[in-house]
Amino acid sequence: MSGTAEVTESPNVMTAYGDAIAKAAAEAHVGPRDEMGERLVRTFLSLWENPELRPRLLEVVRSAVTGGPGADQMRAFMSSQLFGQVGENLKAAPMDMEQAAQELKVEPLNINAAAAQVWGVIVLRYILHIEPIASASTEEIVELLGPTIQRYLVG
Repeated sequence: MSGTAEVTESPNVMTAYGDAIAKAAAEAHVGPRDEMGERLVRTFLSLWENPELRPRLLEVVRSAVTGGPGADQMRAFMSSQLFGQVGENLKAAPMDMEQAAQELKVEPLNINAAAAQVWGVIVLRYILHIEPIASASTEEIVELLGPTIQRYLVG
């Protein structure tokens, strides 16, 4: 996938990815707060472990880091579309990052920090294939990263 086809397909992939993340975030939000970080990390990893979804996600991420339309799509997804989908899954009005931060009772910077942690793992594990994280089990990563995400999103 490249060029126009990549840009055309990317929104569909990001919408599907956003739907899955939004559902997980909504479930994590209504579940026990002390398990939110682990549930979110596990969900992100399960999406990336999906053999049908991963190749398309990789193309979207690669397109995003090279700039241009791919970066614009990822920025729009990370800054607004995702939070709109989370709001809908919480049976609330679509929200933005500020409203999501208010809902979680954290600063917006905490949400960015949590996203940066998760995306760092995604890049190291699925794009650069850096060991030992590339071959670590999902549970090892959940145990390692879950408490950090928990601290950012819950305190």
